[in-house]
Amino acid sequence: MKVLQSIWDGGGNTSPQLAIGRELRARGHEVTVLGNRVQRERVEREGLRFRPYRRAPDADSSSRETDLLRDWEAKTPLGAFARLRDRLMYGPAELFARDVLDALEADSADVVVWDYLLLGAGLGAERAGLPSVAVIHHINPIPRDGVPPFGPGFPPANGKPGELRDAVVRRVLERSFMPGLAALNRARADLGLPPLDGPFDQLLDSDLVLVLTSTALDFEGTLPPNVRYTGPALGAAASAEWDSPWAPDDDRPLVVASFSTTYMDQQDLAERTVEALAALPVRGLLTAGRAIDPSRLPAAPNVEVREFVPHSAVFDEASLVVTHAGMGTVHAALAAGVPLLCIPDGRDQNDIAIRVATRGAGIHVRRSAKAPAIRRAIEAALADEGLRREAERLGQVLRNENGAVRSADALEAVAATAQHQPRNGPD
Repeated sequence: MKVLQSIWDGGGNTSPQLAIGRELRARGHEVTVLGNRVQRERVEREGLRFRPYRRAPDADSSSRETDLLRDWEAKTPLGAFARLRDRLMYGPAELFARDVLDALEADSADVVVWDYLLLGAGLGAERAGLPSVAVIHHINPIPRDGVPPFGPGFPPANGKPGELRDAVVRRVLERSFMPGLAALNRARADLGLPPLDGPFDQLLDSDLVLVLTSTALDFEGTLPPNVRYTGPALGAAASAEWDSPWAPDDDRPLVVASFSTTYMDQQDLAERTVEALAALPVRGLLTAGRAIDPSRLPAAPNVEVREFVPHSAVFDEASLVVTHAGMGTVHAALAAGVPLLCIPDGRDQNDIAIRVATRGAGIHVRRSAKAPAIRRAIEAALADEGLRREAERLGQVLRNENGAVRSADALEAVAATAQHQPRNGPD
């Protein structure tokens, strides 16, 4: 089987999708990854072929200067969404579609697999008449009965007031998608395809949608027939170690703080977290990445700051993970049985955090929380044995669900049964 995989540099979305590519390659399939230039080295390190986008906008989410979305500049959550809509999902849809078509002209494929935010890649697969499989790398954002609208981080509705809340917010969000639908339909017209009625139709009309998390964590609701949960694609287990600055017999609990490799203006959150850890009898480890400047963090003798430490090297020892609630960190922590203190920055993180809290595996505090509030939340989480039990229970489920294997199985089945024919239309 020959697979064209379309991804973009959005931080935690990359690793689980490359885990699928790696599994396909291990089965003898040929995988070409269409991505941003900054992803070449990582893709080729997995033994996959790489092809850069030539028309679609380039992205490098690791720094303020190169970030494509710049949604952290927005004044409101709807303003942040508008940037995602116009700069990635819908605005450049035709550019992504034509990149996919160029790649297919250069080398044929049996199936196109695409990050669900790249609706243009799905459009390209449709125009080529190939099986189209979308990948959702976090909790399921598709509107459905019984689940709060995606975005605000609402808990499940509790009676009529909650149902009214969901209905009102869902209408507001639907209206915010309409400029995107107009842009997508213009791209479809240019490619000789009929217009769509709804902003999610490009996704829901695909052959399959794979959600790379577990129903044990997500709010499942009523699923469309082409949507399938696979469990997390956790990636290859690493035999990583790290040189701890603490003595082996230091029995203070280890608290790991990790706030994404993606730039989200998280410097002040890291500073408040270090200040909170400094006031506690713990060993604190903060991984800064490129988005946090260690020189600006407050001095704390009990806090070690590193640019990067593999999660697999420290999570088995950790008592708590303090995180922005990105899906990759949440999956990794829960898979190790570690409870979480979630402090979301935005994007999908509010919805992930409320699921962690609702499942009883962590605590959710606001992004604006001051250092004393973060300190109290850390103390409460460390003292709550119930959080550890629920994290361990969820971890057992996640470890038994191999999302990469299940996704590869599904892709093989789709390719084997596909009888698509190219649609007529202009080149």
